[in-house]
Amino acid sequence: MDKKQSPTYWWTDQDKEIISPPLDYSFMKAVSFDDLTNKNLQTTRTGRIPKRTAENRYQTNSLWLSHNSIISTAKLTNFVNNTLDNPSMLSWLDLSFNEITEIGEEFVQFSNLKIIYLHGNKMSNINNILKLRKLTKLRTLTLHGNPIELLSNYRSYIVILLPKLLNLDFSPIIMQERKKALPTEFFKTINTSN
Repeated sequence: MDKKQSPTYWWTDQDKEIISPPLDYSFMKAVSFDDLTNKNLQTTRTGRIPKRTAENRYQTNSLWLSHNSIISTAKLTNFVNNTLDNPSMLSWLDLSFNEITEIGEEFVQFSNLKIIYLHGNKMSNINNILKLRKLTKLRTLTLHGNPIELLSNYRSYIVILLPKLLNLDFSPIIMQERKKALPTEFFKTINTSN
């Protein structure tokens, strides 16, 4: 391939992920995923749009849906399946600054998720985080700016719940933090917050 034909995306053999710009549906004033159908994509932050297939799906593994008014993740799976060429490869999901009150079962459909941004939402129940335990590849999570953050020992609880997590709220989880986490107190909180 000559220099003039450099690709905007490609598959890597090593991890079978697409290297491509994110699909950016941020700042669309959407209340539900249905509101995003037929919307023009944002290019302000990324400078470009992922390549489309003949089936009108996008070839990317990153989906940005921040700064909307999405209340529920109930139709997330449907939206991703209709929008991405290979939904199972979704690895970065940004739902920050929405109105989400709970994490739905939809998240676990995407087993390759490594990054989830949920900061600036309305989640208050620590039990919601239990659903993310099934995402064994999850390494980065943001939850700050949710009522859940006001829980005493919030950060320690998340570290206990998601032991493979490397970054929480844009801050690395260090070994000393893992050692100081208090599982007994945590499980009392989980059981009483139902």
